[in-house]
Amino acid sequence: MILYLAKKLTSALGVLLVLSALVFFAGRGLVPGNAAAVIAGPKASPETIAAIEHELGLDQPLLSQYFDWLSDAVRGDFGLSPISGQENLEVISQQAPVSFQLALMGLLIAVLIGLPVGVIAASRSGKGLDWGIRLPLLVVFAFPGFVSGSFALYLAANHLTNLYSASYIPFSVNGMGNLQTMLLPALAVGIPTAPLVAQMTRSSMIEILAQPHVTTARTNGIAPWRITYVYSLRAALPPVLTLIGFIFGFLVGGLFIVEEIFSLPGLGRGVLASISDRDFSQLTAQALVIAAAFIVGNLLVDIALPFVDRRIIHT
Repeated sequence: MILYLAKKLTSALGVLLVLSALVFFAGRGLVPGNAAAVIAGPKASPETIAAIEHELGLDQPLLSQYFDWLSDAVRGDFGLSPISGQENLEVISQQAPVSFQLALMGLLIAVLIGLPVGVIAASRSGKGLDWGIRLPLLVVFAFPGFVSGSFALYLAANHLTNLYSASYIPFSVNGMGNLQTMLLPALAVGIPTAPLVAQMTRSSMIEILAQPHVTTARTNGIAPWRITYVYSLRAALPPVLTLIGFIFGFLVGGLFIVEEIFSLPGLGRGVLASISDRDFSQLTAQALVIAAAFIVGNLLVDIALPFVDRRIIHT
């Protein structure tokens, strides 16, 4: 088990290192414009821009800039934004909890809906109930995020005023107020995501229910609910957990539409603002946190999988 965890952790750190390089070079080398030009203003002379570039170290080779940034990042120093003048780590510490909380709440809602729907659909595969419970979710899944978000905001503003707070309230300030702020956005995220969980659960469950040992369990008189909801569900969980880890990382970085609609100060909105301001210093740190969410989500799944299926350790 220790060797398994060490391999997964080493792999995660390696992927994070590669992603940090990709994020850094994409932000500094591929995107047109730079922070020096934004700071200097549209009427600044080339000499003024060059002087600011030298002060910020932007005239150094990209590889040198990357290693300087990486050495600081390893020590927890993500630099100072030349645009806003704020510490990048301070900005991220304000934005990341919002996105992580929204992603976790949305994922929890998706699992609470999708997992039982997938199990029931698999146990009634090909029958009317199977289609009856899956079709509504597939219709919901077809709607883009801005539609579900806008609809949830309409309900909040016109019919659910007591359940929604328009201004973001941190959990540390007021727990109930924070729940009022985050519940509807989480529903707008979780309900359209539930069909993914349901479909993966259904496919995995159908495969397990067709196994010979399940047929043997039925002939031995084991209760059908126990076969379905205890033995088969546990065996079907590994691919579902893998999908959940992927969804978590995707949600952390892909919630900018919902965050924009509900005016939540999360990473998604922060990334859009950094791109608009050509604040590549802050954008690099934000993008790295989003990339790390993918890695951490999948790492947690890798850690959890052996507790579901011990055979995974030996693969």
